[in-house]
Amino acid sequence: MRVNCVQPAHPFEQRFGIDLYSTDQEGVGGKLRARLQDFVVEEITPDGRVLQVAPQNEVPQPFEVKGERLRFIRFTAQKMGITTLDLATILASRLRIPRNLVTYAGLKDKRAITSQAMSVPSSAIQSLPDVSVSRASFRDFEYSRNMVQIGDLWGNRFTILMQLSQVPSSDMLNDIRAISSTPLLNYFGVQRFGVTRPFTHLVGKALVKRDFEGAVRLMLTSQSEYEPADLTEARSKLGEALRPTEEIIACFPEDLRYEIDVMKHLMRKPDDFAGAIERIPPRVQTIFVHACQSFLFNRTISRRASSGMSIVVPSVGDFIISLDTTHSGRDSWLFVTESNLEERKEMVSEGRYGLAAPVPGYSTKTPPSPQTDILKEVLSQEGIRLREFRNERSRALDSPGGLHLVSLTIPDLQVTPEECGMRLAFSLRKGSYATIVTREIMKNHPINAV
Repeated sequence: MRVNCVQPAHPFEQRFGIDLYSTDQEGVGGKLRARLQDFVVEEITPDGRVLQVAPQNEVPQPFEVKGERLRFIRFTAQKMGITTLDLATILASRLRIPRNLVTYAGLKDKRAITSQAMSVPSSAIQSLPDVSVSRASFRDFEYSRNMVQIGDLWGNRFTILMQLSQVPSSDMLNDIRAISSTPLLNYFGVQRFGVTRPFTHLVGKALVKRDFEGAVRLMLTSQSEYEPADLTEARSKLGEALRPTEEIIACFPEDLRYEIDVMKHLMRKPDDFAGAIERIPPRVQTIFVHACQSFLFNRTISRRASSGMSIVVPSVGDFIISLDTTHSGRDSWLFVTESNLEERKEMVSEGRYGLAAPVPGYSTKTPPSPQTDILKEVLSQEGIRLREFRNERSRALDSPGGLHLVSLTIPDLQVTPEECGMRLAFSLRKGSYATIVTREIMKNHPINAV
């Protein structure tokens, strides 16, 4: 296999800046998530401990919080078919505490069985034993001085069953195992943008540009072949004047509650698009902006790879970031110059640092370099200026940006043949997507991975 392969990606992926495959092997096709239990995600703590998924028939243990009473209670949450955000919202409601006091280290897949660390204030201990949430369970309660915060994890361990139309041959298995020694472009995966309705980054761009009407229009009127006909018709009617009615709202399923809240606001206050956006929870508004930034990052590293620059070895004008430590783009990073180039290369080869590229924001550094030229070209083509990510009126829409690893590796990849396909097991650092690994193996439409 070759590194920095310029084999074009699937056309659907190219909509999100995912322009290339990193390997030149032929794809095997296949499908993921035929059942939720075929996709297992287990969080890995900063000290390397895997929060293992417990068997579904395991008998719950009596409620007990270990240790001396402190400010917070940490625990392991296991869920299936529900998002981390929804689980946190439900817990906050059941415990009668503010939503921001239910914290977690990272978001986990909805269509999967997942385990992760969460925390709540210790003042909730009286209600905690009685909390019951459908499709979720809680265990390993312990007191802690600190709450679980975003980024408090090393990464995730994935166990994935890939369904194939034929039993994999030995040659196919060897090709797949060879990926473990191949650096892969560390794209943000298509699930960040939407597969059935791929518009999240476009809404984010509209919000960055303060085009609130455009953001609302994209959210409410973007159609999908995967939605029922009555919903498609309702979106089409909305496209005429963005004037929702009770009849139109009735066509939207309950899981599109943010869109429903936006429409209800517009019924009360027509044309108040900024106010309608404020009906969306701040954390979801931030997700839209991050999707826009992720799209720009994807385009940037695609251009880098296409130009022939290494996706592993730093060159003059690059940034490198310390691995396995928290970094915002303003700490734990180093710049590569002519005088320190060899030293920086050695730091990367030793595994202490990794080559990174900007996730654009208002604090993004733009020193004179070919790498900055690529970023500026991408921004120019998208009509976005870095300072537009500064939004002093809305914390949810204000984003400084940061740095993100250009490539990922999976040295612990295990491939086991099964009658209906093959089972993959591997670990990834936080910020990397399992589907970026599986897409290199499958090389088919991303709809087969959701």
